[in-house]
Amino acid sequence: MNAINPKTVWNRVLTCAGLTVLSSAPLLALQTENSGGTLRPDQACFDVQHYDLVLVVVPDSKKIGGSLTMTARMEKASEEISLDLDSRLTVRRVTVAGVEVEATHTEGRITIPLAKGQGAPGQEIKVNVLYMGTPREAPNAPWVGGFTWAKTPSGADWVSTTCQMEGADLWWPCKDHPSDKPESFDLRVTVPAGLVCASNGRLMGVQEGDSGARTFHWHTSMPIPNYSIALNIAPYETISRTVESIDGGAIPVTFWHLPENTDKAKVLFEEIVDHLKHLESVCGPYPFRQDKYGVVETPHLGMEHQTIIAYGNNYSGDPEFDYDWLHHHEMSHEWWSNLLTCVDWADFWIHEGLGTYMQALYLESRFGVEAYRKKMEIDWNRIGQNGAIAPIAPRGTQSMYFAGGVPDAPGGDIYFKGSWVVHNLRWLMGDKEFFKLLREWAKPGTGGAPRFVSTDQMIQVASSMARVDLDWYFDVVLKAKQMPVLTAEVKDGQLHLKWSVVGGKPYSMPVEVQLGSKRVRVECPAGEGTLAVGTQDWQLDPDRWLIRQR
Repeated sequence: MNAINPKTVWNRVLTCAGLTVLSSAPLLALQTENSGGTLRPDQACFDVQHYDLVLVVVPDSKKIGGSLTMTARMEKASEEISLDLDSRLTVRRVTVAGVEVEATHTEGRITIPLAKGQGAPGQEIKVNVLYMGTPREAPNAPWVGGFTWAKTPSGADWVSTTCQMEGADLWWPCKDHPSDKPESFDLRVTVPAGLVCASNGRLMGVQEGDSGARTFHWHTSMPIPNYSIALNIAPYETISRTVESIDGGAIPVTFWHLPENTDKAKVLFEEIVDHLKHLESVCGPYPFRQDKYGVVETPHLGMEHQTIIAYGNNYSGDPEFDYDWLHHHEMSHEWWSNLLTCVDWADFWIHEGLGTYMQALYLESRFGVEAYRKKMEIDWNRIGQNGAIAPIAPRGTQSMYFAGGVPDAPGGDIYFKGSWVVHNLRWLMGDKEFFKLLREWAKPGTGGAPRFVSTDQMIQVASSMARVDLDWYFDVVLKAKQMPVLTAEVKDGQLHLKWSVVGGKPYSMPVEVQLGSKRVRVECPAGEGTLAVGTQDWQLDPDRWLIRQR
């Protein structure tokens, strides 16, 4: 790698302090707290290949200094490109191919001119950004992100980053859009004496510096979402084991925990292994074995940072069931987010709905079907019908996640209605085909690499596996705000069922009926079905499989 050596970064930043700040906005001006959305032309024109981030973290002053080198390939001709970086941070110098350029940094965007020939399709460009400052402090991590500067029970520094909603540009320059992952990532972070940095990928080495400071070099060998890059800094201790994968391969598993929690960590570690085995049985082999499966104790609740899951559930388990729901949910994202990544935040339900449904399947496997049904009912009671969970147009994180703050933002429905979409699909397809579908959905790309998916691609795969067009189902439960209505009435001993959907769309969901002592599946082609019931007692959907207005 040709990145700047970590030992010189801070000095380089300070040396450049006399340069003109590349911004016409005040240092503390705020960028839009949003990630994704419609891709701008000056970012659609290039594809990121690699990021190399060299960083110095100073907990005492809550400051950072960094050097980001991006290698990218031009996809379309352009005279300029842009990277995103929060306006709280100050850009000191930008170079392209080693030559300093007159870049501008305004409203959270670094606009970078390209010399003649550099912007031609197929050209490789190498951009370096030298920057420093006081990054945003997370007001409510992980939901409202930034840096968390905390203290361990013993008084040591405890630092973490979270930025899923706002984007990684809160603390390092990047192309802040879910559709472009770097093929690999290198992070070299220098921390004060006595501290450890646990991060993504594989630890390549630790370099000792002045006054006991240490630089940790982490290398991520597979494509990774920008927001998934994370700093976790504390006087960590570790528990490690190699676990055999479902296909016979080896998975290195490590838990970075606070020294104060060693005994609790040993107990949780056994559950971590159990969760890993369950998710492999449902989704297929763990996808990042060449790096690791890592869990790190954090001062915030949690986040699905690839290969370094943030865990801050205080070893408290779940109020309803005897398991650690937080860890299982975040681990599930190694498949439903990190391996299979939505191409736009409009498809956010793929991450959170499927991730949430994995907990129901775990409870079913461990405690039985009644635990599964209880979990699904808990999820049902949290659905708000705030907006379609898979809107058609591109969306940013703010217009998907925070219901109430933005009109039609589905908010928590991407979790709980998303989980019910998958639950109802299980009833429609039957267990045999449904569990095949989960493995097909979670199938890696070429060479086991992560891949991008859209909602429409997920629907196409489901239709292929079911051997019937399922657009009628997904168009209603994913792309419409209101749930379908099922009406039932008896005339002359015949139970008449009818589905009604806002906008008059066809909806052909079969309905299970408890008729006396037996169960009957009533098909509803074109949204209607009948069943001879005579004078017998009957009950619709006795096991609550169906998404419908109750």
